[in-house]
Amino acid sequence: MLMKKTIIIFSNPFGYGPTGKAIAIAKEFIDSGYSNVILACSSFTKEIIPESIPYISINERDEQVIRNYLRTIPNPVLISSQNRFAIKAALSLGIPCAFLDGLSWFWKEIPSDHLIADEIFWMKYPGLEEKLAKSPRIINVVPAIIDVQIFETVRDQILIHLGGCKNPLVEIFPRNYLDILADTLSTISSPYKIIVTGGAEAMDYLKTKLAQKLNDKVVISSLGHDQFIRELNCSRHFITTAGQTATLEAFSLNVPTSFLLPMNLSQLALTDLLSRYDANPQSFAWDKYVSEKINRELNERDAITEFNRYAEIIKTNSKIYIKLKNDLSELILHIPENKEQKKFINNLGLNGAKAIKNILTAKWNLI
Repeated sequence: MLMKKTIIIFSNPFGYGPTGKAIAIAKEFIDSGYSNVILACSSFTKEIIPESIPYISINERDEQVIRNYLRTIPNPVLISSQNRFAIKAALSLGIPCAFLDGLSWFWKEIPSDHLIADEIFWMKYPGLEEKLAKSPRIINVVPAIIDVQIFETVRDQILIHLGGCKNPLVEIFPRNYLDILADTLSTISSPYKIIVTGGAEAMDYLKTKLAQKLNDKVVISSLGHDQFIRELNCSRHFITTAGQTATLEAFSLNVPTSFLLPMNLSQLALTDLLSRYDANPQSFAWDKYVSEKINRELNERDAITEFNRYAEIIKTNSKIYIKLKNDLSELILHIPENKEQKKFINNLGLNGAKAIKNILTAKWNLI
């Protein structure tokens, strides 16, 4: 009798996005009766992992550490959400592996190490046709990979989402960016409760900045993923930094979504993409507040540093700073039309995690 396979799902601490997709995939396997499922990621992203998912904290960017861990797992198969180190470790040990490239729509050229896994998954974003035609590998194209949970509830709040506010590429804490938001919230007058969520360190900083303002109208909390989805269901307006997973989750729940100034290049690229399909009715752009033209040719590391510099420039110019705070207050209070956002997610589809489970179950004989 064959030993049951252990499904190890790795993520990448690029904010919360890759882990959000890993959670959706893990839940799909667990809900379908698979008992040997483990989510492996950093202690930072553990902040959002539901208690129902078995979890191990690991340095998921160290190939040797991953290889040593995999050697301890009986009969493993590996699924990676944007983590190339895990794929390289699995291949070196002859372990079946699958790579989800959630940013295939974003890359000008697909990185070569994103095409080495046994199975490769891309999400069905518009405009991928040329990349698919040029790919040297067969690509499994699947719908959006999100954890859709719909609750019947009253939508009587505003939810502001900043993502993890951390990135493995740079050691930058977005203090100036958070100051702008805190100063805006300190004066805003909303008829609805405002909840601000994101990485624990960033939320602790905002709590300190807004200590006198926090009450039943303004709540700051680092939410686990399940709680985040519950709060999203209760929201009449979602305002986010254009993290991919959270954005698509809001679209799927029909919550009108607006976009804050981007913290990284993929967030900027997502708002650019959504604009082409009229699914970005309300957003902020850095070049409205700084005289410099945004260089979209920067790499991700340099873009994060540059955007952080923009926030510092704005904070030191009182006239521009006041304008940005006024504009941000207006954006928070104005709910945009979201018809094209609904159309975008309907075209993309919702059941990508199920598609991945079904494909890998057949390919790897997981039953």
